[in-house]
Amino acid sequence: MSPDLLFLGLDAGGTRCRARIRDAEGRLVGEGEAGPANARRGSRLAIEAMVTAARAALAAGRLPVDSLSRLVAGAGLAGVSQTREMEKMRAEPHPFARLELATDFATACLGAHGGGDGGIVIVGTGSAAYARIGGAEFRFGGWGFEVGDDGGGAPLGREVVRHALRAADGLAPRGPLAEEALAALGGDQDAAVEWVGRAAPSDFGRLAPLVFAHANQDPEAARLRDECAGHVTSLVLRLAACGAERVALVGGLSSAIAPHLEVSAQALLVEPAADATEGALALARNSAL
Repeated sequence: MSPDLLFLGLDAGGTRCRARIRDAEGRLVGEGEAGPANARRGSRLAIEAMVTAARAALAAGRLPVDSLSRLVAGAGLAGVSQTREMEKMRAEPHPFARLELATDFATACLGAHGGGDGGIVIVGTGSAAYARIGGAEFRFGGWGFEVGDDGGGAPLGREVVRHALRAADGLAPRGPLAEEALAALGGDQDAAVEWVGRAAPSDFGRLAPLVFAHANQDPEAARLRDECAGHVTSLVLRLAACGAERVALVGGLSSAIAPHLEVSAQALLVEPAADATEGALALARNSAL
């Protein structure tokens, strides 16, 4: 392997895109991030977010922007679970020396288990369960904000908006969760509906932490938290039924939701060995062999 090679790992999620560059010896060069890189929201936009994050990582490592062409990149992408979306991404031009693509749950699993057998449940903007067991792959969920992703931040945020509107109409208790959510949405029902009209899944996802912030004081927040935990529990146990003996929770909501899973699911949980960006770096390195 050439000592001049630089490897780029991209955790290209629905809320943000994280980039990490390492040299051929594995030394950290720099890290950066950009906005959402969900391929279902546009393959070109996803590439642009990846490039922006890579430029930020180069800048952090004090390397010139033309070093993009030296980067052997691996990316774990949100929104490419369908073949058509992956094909669109692979057809997009990019400035890297090479770009190897995989789903975000595949790279998260590579990072979490050091390339070994195990499962992951992603609890980020969306949700998905994935496992590699004895050479076989299993995947559940992750079908997108519109029809699935139960347990993820975007559907949870959507429920926050629904609750806030019901509370504003006097159809549900107007507790701390509803009050803070309404304020974040503009203050009243009209502003909230306007917000919904322009919101992306990542915008809904940014409302999800309000549930955990108020769950100890607000019964409606506790109800939403427990419903979310039930969805995540189901994903963990589904992987266990396929033979996964170790499951890592990853994603922005993972630490908040883990204590609220059923005991049978908690017993399977392990700490990730590394994050999804390291999994993407492993993907990049494997592509250069």
